Amino acid sequence: MEGTTMKDFDFGYFGTGDEGYAQYMTAFERNFSTDSTDSFASDDADCDADSCDSTEDDF
Repeated sequence: MEGTTMKDFDFGYFGTGDEGYAQYMTAFERNFSTDSTDSFASDDADCDADSCDSTEDDF
């Protein structure tokens, strides 16, 4: 098998090589980061239907 270089890697939508890898990793970190401050899922993670106030009741 011949040597494979970074320019040979294809990251689909994000492109190929170093630039494709950088764009892929940036999107991956943005989408799957656990310390995201704009994530709404973590706000209600430890609430159940009876113990959390719903914002819908305020309207």
